[in-house]
Amino acid sequence: MQQRSNSLLICLLLGCCAAGAQQFNEKANLQPVTATGFYSINMSPHLSSYIAVDFRDLRITDGKNKFIPYLVISKQPSFPRHQYDKLPIVRHELNDNGRSVLIIKNERRIQISSVALLIRNAAVNRNATISGSDDSLHWFIITENINLKEQTVAEADRYIQTIEFPTSSYTFFKIVIDNRRNNPLNVIEARSYTDQEQVQTNPYVVDPSPSFIQTDSSDNNTYIKVHQNAAYHINRIALQIENPGFYERNVDIINTSGTTGFTIRSGSNSRFDLPTFNDTSWFIKIYNGDNPPLKINSITLEQEMKKIITYLQAGNTYHLLMHDAAAIKPVYDLQQFKDSIPKILPQLEIGSFEKIDIKSSAVKNKLFISSAWLWPLIIVVLVTLGFITYRLTKEMNKETG
Repeated sequence: MQQRSNSLLICLLLGCCAAGAQQFNEKANLQPVTATGFYSINMSPHLSSYIAVDFRDLRITDGKNKFIPYLVISKQPSFPRHQYDKLPIVRHELNDNGRSVLIIKNERRIQISSVALLIRNAAVNRNATISGSDDSLHWFIITENINLKEQTVAEADRYIQTIEFPTSSYTFFKIVIDNRRNNPLNVIEARSYTDQEQVQTNPYVVDPSPSFIQTDSSDNNTYIKVHQNAAYHINRIALQIENPGFYERNVDIINTSGTTGFTIRSGSNSRFDLPTFNDTSWFIKIYNGDNPPLKINSITLEQEMKKIITYLQAGNTYHLLMHDAAAIKPVYDLQQFKDSIPKILPQLEIGSFEKIDIKSSAVKNKLFISSAWLWPLIIVVLVTLGFITYRLTKEMNKETG
């Protein structure tokens, strides 16, 4: 029993010493933080080349080497989402000149660049002007000579007339419609609508161009060895093929994660989305069958746009630690509150990259034991071992005596 205790303590000591030797190899210095709050750091191809595909070896630290929680968010495609706000009509009358005067109120003082008027069907043309005011007394022109074109809707007795103008946030908007002394338009309602999100059709960033060697083998297959100069993350591969006419071939992407199969055919994009990998060298295999091989003119590699989100304090200096094969992916509470983080954040740039000198650097992973208390631990273990040895020797003397 005593010998087992000795062995356990020795293993603990050796394990602590080995853990203390673990080290991040790369460092990226962040620009100074001028205001406390959430920040976004874009994941560039260069930055990704130092980080594992699951981000297990990425840490953010402050000037005291304290780890700062973060989360990684993908920039998924977004599409415009129209939000409609009803604008109360506070005045609607016909003046002595036969012009319709429509005053609507922007109660929330939001920025508006268009107004949608719901109008009863009318096959006529009108001109209009729009002005803005914050007190409904003093008016300022926004735009004029607006042509309200003839519109009708067969399925209903009303239609929507949209008036666009420079973005404004006045409390009141006045629309004057020139009826040319004819009967006025029957305006039922006024609304504003805004696009809440911008369209992002390609949420990918292009990696530096790889080199490749194409070999058309006698086994009726084409083998392409692809090489990239650094371990950039890859989510998408696009092949530019010299058009030989009609073709349809099976393709395998072969890397350390395994083999992923696709089909390429004439008339469609030869583009493949696949799980993230970061091999510097990997292969593409094209099954030609009895057909002549295809000629690959170029290969484009892309990675999904990602951003690192973190909360930083003004006046502190921060940097990223990366590239540690022994690191374990951290779990932060911040992940549970990602829906509460503002969608628009200030972007923090990377000032410089540098390689960490393992021999002289004092920066250690928080998961590992710091040298500040490694020696006290060694002393405690040695004292414990001495006490156990003393007890064991005393018991052995009793047995032999």
